[in-house]
Amino acid sequence: MSGHSKWSQIKHKKGAADQKKGQLFSKLSKKISIAAKSGADPSLNYHLQSAIDAAHSANMPKDNIERAIKRGSDKNLAELKEITVQALLGSVAIIIVAITDNSNRTIGDIKNILTKHSAKMAEAGSLDWLFEKKSIIEAVPNSKPDGSPGRQLLDEASELALIDSGADDIQLQKDRITVLAAPEHLHQIKEALGQLGFSTEYAQIDFVPKNTVTVADADTRHILDTLFEDLDNQDDVESLYSNLRAQVSNSH
Repeated sequence: MSGHSKWSQIKHKKGAADQKKGQLFSKLSKKISIAAKSGADPSLNYHLQSAIDAAHSANMPKDNIERAIKRGSDKNLAELKEITVQALLGSVAIIIVAITDNSNRTIGDIKNILTKHSAKMAEAGSLDWLFEKKSIIEAVPNSKPDGSPGRQLLDEASELALIDSGADDIQLQKDRITVLAAPEHLHQIKEALGQLGFSTEYAQIDFVPKNTVTVADADTRHILDTLFEDLDNQDDVESLYSNLRAQVSNSH
């Protein structure tokens, strides 16, 4: 559940090193279980594949992953539900995704956290227009056999191959490539990047803001930081997103 260079600025999650491993694995297990409800085969269920990839990135044991898949597939076990809460703090829009077996309890907890930090819940769906749901895949060039850096840029043919695989936007940085695509194209993009000589470092389905806002006031920034931290520490909260543009020095 770690972020990455650009998108971690607007997707507010702690890295695995900042969370207690037990809490992190619990959240990942819920994410896998909820995805497995739509099918236990990751090759046919891109949401499940994305959840498993996140678990692998956090070094979650294989047995834990398999148990989580089984839990999601077992109709006799407690029903997990994914819920989305939308909130506002001034001009900052926040999307909170939680996975829970008790929606009333989780929504109550989230509401209390929001109120504590002077944020307010928004009407369900009222902030949807500010975000797009996208696959975000970030990859780096594979090293050469001698250990030296591999390719740094894509040629025209390689870019066309990614577009044919479903890429909507391709962003080239000095040492990596970021591809944005529709959620259902996550797996195809990863495969295409692998064939082009890249290793995937991050691949998730995220809410991406269409536009971002800047908060210059230091006190308001502090309130937002503590709000995100408290929400992140709530056991059922799986993901947090906002349209806040982070400062360069911000670690979120």
